[in-house]
Amino acid sequence: MSDFANLADKRAHLLTEARGIAVEAADKGIALEGEDKARFEKLVAEAGTLAEAMKSEKNAAEARKAADEARAEFAAVVAPKAPAAKTDSERLRAIGLAGGTDSFEYRDVTKSSNLGDPVSVFPRVNVVAGQINPFINPDVVDVIRVATGNAIKFPRATALGTATAPGEGGTIVESDPTMGTLQLTPSGYKILVQVSEELVEDAAFDIAAFIADAAGQEVAIAHGAAAGTAVVNAAGSGVTGATFVPTYAELVALQYSVKQQYRTAPKAGWLMSDATLGTILGITSSSLPLFQPGGQGGVDRLLGKPVYTASGIADIADNAKPILWGDLGQVKTALVGGIRVDVSREYAWNLGLISYKVEVRGATGLAQADAVKYYACN
Repeated sequence: MSDFANLADKRAHLLTEARGIAVEAADKGIALEGEDKARFEKLVAEAGTLAEAMKSEKNAAEARKAADEARAEFAAVVAPKAPAAKTDSERLRAIGLAGGTDSFEYRDVTKSSNLGDPVSVFPRVNVVAGQINPFINPDVVDVIRVATGNAIKFPRATALGTATAPGEGGTIVESDPTMGTLQLTPSGYKILVQVSEELVEDAAFDIAAFIADAAGQEVAIAHGAAAGTAVVNAAGSGVTGATFVPTYAELVALQYSVKQQYRTAPKAGWLMSDATLGTILGITSSSLPLFQPGGQGGVDRLLGKPVYTASGIADIADNAKPILWGDLGQVKTALVGGIRVDVSREYAWNLGLISYKVEVRGATGLAQADAVKYYACN
């Protein structure tokens, strides 16, 4: 993060804290005074000082940029450089032949990302991984992109206050909610992909697609296993089945064990393993199957809601928790930056292979335990 961004972030925190003091006083219907007033004024003064520092840093940055542009123009005249590679395959081929490191920025995946055509590295990895791992699919869960791997916190209410009807002139009883936080600390999910020197030198070979496919599969499996376990452990208890295989009534009971605000949320859905979904395929109600295949690239549905399969969620077994249901938008996944690609020609030099190390950092957790609940086998 740049100095300017750091200053802006600090100033924002100061103003947020100052605003919180003012809002708290306003909510209580009292004027700012004493320690609160002194703290408020101090925060505002510090924010003003940082604003001046930001102006200075901006001017300095513009001066450095102008100097860099002048030096670059001079260098281009003295020793012109070859045109920079433009496509991801060209960039990967360049570092494969010459060595070095490159990073590939994140680009949102759209329906136009066809897996049969050459595409950019991160979208292809994200498409492949998203098909295997719903925990990194922004259409399924809440995916947050962050610039660093520092821990990120999300507020969590573990219990709400209780409202009363005290009557005219009666005393209003204080009842504060119990607050907590979900802290996500991104971990690195890495894979080594090796490509022969002949393929790297073959301009017709789509290196970006090959590495993206190989990396996407393994990154999805590794992250999905950790994410599935974390969400299951954080989910609330919904229904305990009478037998291993859930019945129609038990699935409906699980659906309605979740509060209305969560079961009607835009991202409300089911999570389970492929084996569990295969078992549920045969369950019917009044001779009508509960499962509805998506077809034509659509999302499969169970009891009218989307159903996704993921690793890290147990199959139906004794004392297992094989089915999750609720607002999957409360599942938070933090992804750090983009994909980092390092290359080495020396690692497998005797085999004639060029080694690409691909790394993605992320973490997943459930913000509200009562937003997603599980079915437990008896």
